[in-house]
Amino acid sequence: MIERVLRFSQRGYYLSFLLVIVAVLVGYFSSWFIHLDKNSESGIALQSLVYLLMLGSLPGILWWFHRTAKGIRGYQEDEKERRYNRLVALRFFVVDFNMALNILLFFLFADKSFFMCAAIAAIVLLFCRPNQQNIETDLGIAVAEPDDEEVLNDTNDR
Repeated sequence: MIERVLRFSQRGYYLSFLLVIVAVLVGYFSSWFIHLDKNSESGIALQSLVYLLMLGSLPGILWWFHRTAKGIRGYQEDEKERRYNRLVALRFFVVDFNMALNILLFFLFADKSFFMCAAIAAIVLLFCRPNQQNIETDLGIAVAEPDDEEVLNDTNDR
């Protein structure tokens, strides 16, 4: 089960980078035809909305993912895998949406603040990098490592 979840998570992780490339290409070519004024009323409102969306959704999805992943530990193996895959997909969707939106708006508004927001989303994506140890911990399968005191007691007993 861990291998299937890890493959699914890695696929989503690397597809996120493909989405970044597509967003850069679409934004670059769209900027030839579409120019948005960042000083207009609608431009300021859109900027504010995107900033608030990013500031709420990125930390929110990380918190919610962690809380919900703890809650699925008691399920059966197949149900646990299905729910965890859904959580992973939702987390990648939220992070990727923020990243792609800010990349597109960077090109359309020609405003560097959207580039910084896309960079923040890219850093959050790095926190979502899947590895076997994180998946085992999230699913409650990880074998607990001995504490420092246990190690000291074992060496003293010898």
